[in-house]
Amino acid sequence: MVTEMKQKLYFPIRKLSLRYAYFAYFDTKDYLADPLFMRHKVRVWYGKHFAKKGSPYLGIICKVRKCDVPHFQEALKELENSMLICGYTDYESKVSAVVDNIKQVLGVEDCDENDSPGEAKQGQTA
Repeated sequence: MVTEMKQKLYFPIRKLSLRYAYFAYFDTKDYLADPLFMRHKVRVWYGKHFAKKGSPYLGIICKVRKCDVPHFQEALKELENSMLICGYTDYESKVSAVVDNIKQVLGVEDCDENDSPGEAKQGQTA
């Protein structure tokens, strides 16, 4: 199970697929997560990458096989330690702030492993 703080460092994206689970996570321009995925034997298909000018962090959209999701999550748990070792001491605070901002914009209070911040609350219409 993913702890509350670790969960703020990535989030699932709800997308209809029988084989794949989609995620958004945050890495550096050196792609520190890639060796962790290899170590955990997780194949990751990468989508779009997003970066803010001047920031060392990238937002990465990816997909993994549903059977590999636990290994993917374990690799992301280790990513925070790798960030600290490599000198990215503000990783947790910066990424948590971005994820909280995304949740606020989308109107999502909290998400867990089965939910995604891609589902905004809809108001009732008359």
